[in-house]
Amino acid sequence: MRRIFLLLAAGTTLLLAAGRTSAAEEPAVESAVMAGEGGAPGGNILDYQFRDVPGTPGPSPTMTDERESGRFVVSKTDTDTWSVNERLGLFHVTGLGPIPGTAETMPESLWSVNFGGGYSHSLGGGKSWGLNLGLGSDSDELFHSIHETTIRAGANYRLPSGVHNAWLFSLQYSNNRHFLNGVPLPGVGYYFEALDRRLQGLVGFPYLALRYRPTEDWAGRFSLFGPRNVSAEISRRVAGPVHVYTAFLWGSQEWEIADRQDTSNRLFFDRKRAALGVRSPLPHGLALDVSGGREFDRRFFENDSSSYNTVPTIGLAPAWYGETRLSWRFGATPSEKP
Repeated sequence: MRRIFLLLAAGTTLLLAAGRTSAAEEPAVESAVMAGEGGAPGGNILDYQFRDVPGTPGPSPTMTDERESGRFVVSKTDTDTWSVNERLGLFHVTGLGPIPGTAETMPESLWSVNFGGGYSHSLGGGKSWGLNLGLGSDSDELFHSIHETTIRAGANYRLPSGVHNAWLFSLQYSNNRHFLNGVPLPGVGYYFEALDRRLQGLVGFPYLALRYRPTEDWAGRFSLFGPRNVSAEISRRVAGPVHVYTAFLWGSQEWEIADRQDTSNRLFFDRKRAALGVRSPLPHGLALDVSGGREFDRRFFENDSSSYNTVPTIGLAPAWYGETRLSWRFGATPSEKP
């Protein structure tokens, strides 16, 4: 089954790349800064990640996490951009028992399939607005019922403030968010540039994203989304385009288990990570990122949010992990009306 899934993922990705046709809400620093600059995707990107956590049955189980995602610009003109996106994933864990506080058995294979699209329109003078819509399933049994189907939708508006800065307004809905799940979530943020553009940031609710480059060789990043999703990194260029970095990440993955007793609950895997890595661009738009480190403060639990203070959990011992990520950016889309 696993090989069939990966073959389908690879085939779907190649078809999408060839035909230019068919995130999560958590805003990474790069996408947040791009949004603040009023940018829209100018090309296409494919991304593949593989994470391996060797372990032993019991408190430190073996885990693998494979993810593939793509974003493709279907059409781009001076005022309008149409894009599509897709995400496929397989999380595999062995050696765990029942989910605490439930009659459910911990699945060994957890799947993710999501497809969506977006539209943005420039009003001139730095003003723009956009819409996005996505449908998918994150579960041990994909699309088992409406309770294992994920829906996300959103709208955003950009209002310039001065030469480089801007206000960003949004309204986002998701039924698989780690906080305020199923609630239309308003957002407001202020994008700014300072220190000759060495400092860029997006400060607002419910997110924060900062990027600081004090010199050509050093850079730092920090992002926050909601109460329990944090990413921080410091990097240094060591030779040519090659950078080494150290990072801290805290976040969770969520799945809607089929036939669960309470359909408002989801299965969460919450953990923190400390990492060392190296990344470099490669020829033909490719980029490679190899990292490794320690996962700690790890737990599985079932709840309606990523808060675990009042629910029983499966606590896991710390473990080492390794991760490889390969990305491919290719071809700006010709300007044409959809």
